[in-house]
Amino acid sequence: MKTTGNWMACFAAVAAAGAVLAGCGGDDSSSSASKGDSSAPAATATPAAAALGSENKASGTPITVGLLNLESGPVAFPEYSAAAKAAVSYINDYKGGIGGHPVQLELCATDGQPATSARCAGQVVDKKPAFILGGADIGGPGSFPIYEKAKLAYLGGVPFTPVESNAPNSVEFISISIGDNLAAAKYAVDQFHPKKAVVLYTDNTQGKAIGVGVITPSLKSQGVDTKPIPVPESTGDLSSVAASAIQAQPDLIYVNTPNACPQILKALKAVGNTAKLAGIELCTAPPALKAAGDAAEGIFVADPFDSLDAGTDDTNLFLAAMQKYGGKAVVLDSLAQAAFSSVMNVQERLNDVKDLNTDAILGAFKDGQSHPNFMAHEYTCDGKQLPANAAICNAYQRIKTVKDGKVIPATDEWVSGASNYQPATH
Repeated sequence: MKTTGNWMACFAAVAAAGAVLAGCGGDDSSSSASKGDSSAPAATATPAAAALGSENKASGTPITVGLLNLESGPVAFPEYSAAAKAAVSYINDYKGGIGGHPVQLELCATDGQPATSARCAGQVVDKKPAFILGGADIGGPGSFPIYEKAKLAYLGGVPFTPVESNAPNSVEFISISIGDNLAAAKYAVDQFHPKKAVVLYTDNTQGKAIGVGVITPSLKSQGVDTKPIPVPESTGDLSSVAASAIQAQPDLIYVNTPNACPQILKALKAVGNTAKLAGIELCTAPPALKAAGDAAEGIFVADPFDSLDAGTDDTNLFLAAMQKYGGKAVVLDSLAQAAFSSVMNVQERLNDVKDLNTDAILGAFKDGQSHPNFMAHEYTCDGKQLPANAAICNAYQRIKTVKDGKVIPATDEWVSGASNYQPATH
């Protein structure tokens, strides 16, 4: 991923998961042995083969599925499409595709401009897809009118904009920017009971929307006297910002500066900060941790997915499938997890749907029932999981912290701060 956004924290988890990947062994493309395959000697079943399960190849007529993903420009997410392709290959080989039909992805690369996303959406719609697999694309305002006109469901992906978080034809399995910050803020308040807090946010439109519009009111709703402080987008010396932050003698400082997290943390340490730290997951990415050094110690962040070293059936399967289908160059970050998770969730719900029309597809998800969410907290698509975000079906997050320079789970519990969200009414 080429980005300065909030989606780099799982690099640390990948590094920690190296032993798991090594244990998967070499090329296992010809093996279908699993724990349940009595015809194969147990000794020949590698951890990867066991995680993948038994082969069940799809053999029916293909189902076309559209995907728009941000592949070029200063911010790009190629790992998302790579993981989506790997997940599709996995379900086609091991899960019988969808209802016995192999899934065929029609990918169109976007560049972050709504006009490009609109053009891509038109090209994909011309391929007559059964539905759209959500991607990692910030051009949703351009593409969604095309999907709505074509009456196509939009399933999963990364809800970067309010468009995909609220569209009636959208189903979102996670919440970022809003859900993660709400969860981190709630955990910090529950654990440390701060009376005063400072929110440091990047002084741009997105930074203000999250820092002033999400994090600050969330803390205030929990009884915390909170002061938001803007951080210039480009500055070499952040000591004055750090000094302003500690001047109010806060008990908690929340760092929402994607471009300058290490610099902020080091500046806070230099001016003698003693407040607890919370922030965005970029602050725990390996480059950020290396740059911040011990200034990052103790910071708390939120992430919608299990860490890749969690050892769950889902994370083991993800690692094994990415090893088999993804190639060594794919970055296994939260974006890759989001792509793989979306495909797995879609396959699980649509596998028994006989007629894949849009009403039936959306009905399989928007039934008000709780459903398993691959590598994430279960989801319920009832329009009530996050205020003013009707398409978000799950706002729960994992809370992680930095201890001795490493990212570790802060708690075994899933955390949601959705009840503390006070969206603007204007």
